Amino acid sequence: MDNLRLIIQTIEYHLNECAKTQQNTENSIHAIESTEHAILKTLQQESIPPFDEFNLKQSKDLFSAHFLLMHALYKLQLKYQQDKTYHLEITSIRITRSGYIPEKEALTLHDPLKDYYLDISHYFETSEQEVNALLDSFWKKFLAQDDKQQALRVLDLPIDSEYKEIKRRYRLLAQKHHPDKGGCPKTFIKINAAKSILDKIYL
Repeated sequence: MDNLRLIIQTIEYHLNECAKTQQNTENSIHAIESTEHAILKTLQQESIPPFDEFNLKQSKDLFSAHFLLMHALYKLQLKYQQDKTYHLEITSIRITRSGYIPEKEALTLHDPLKDYYLDISHYFETSEQEVNALLDSFWKKFLAQDDKQQALRVLDLPIDSEYKEIKRRYRLLAQKHHPDKGGCPKTFIKINAAKSILDKIYL
């Protein structure tokens, strides 16, 4: 695609900006992290076609945006491998860029999704019915990412929190703010609502 190079350049720009931010908050950092959600926001904010035209609340556009981003990420991963500059780990939860280590590259397991996303025909040929099936199984969770950030903020947890941390934090806050123990009912309701949102995303 004509726009693929620009998409990859924008992803690299986003990762470089993440590196600046994360290096400012940590004394020593060996890897930088981002999420699919954050990268998509950057692509839309920078008006990169076709992301500037996608409506992520429509299932077909959401799938197209997701697929094209993953295609570009795997292309960038291959570029980093060939240039021996970085290692790019791509998961549904986070995107991690770390320094290139030949031994680490040799130990990297085969990613079955890689072949799927590198085959650009899926971008053009996936039917509306197939898209809806994919969204029902997983990608509807993407739409909840903004809610996820707000829910984690209510629980005073970082964006990359594991579910066990969320459960632990919820129990502590629920005990502290339970109305039967003299807590604030409004705060207790907010804590429960946040936990309910996170349950839908993580479970």
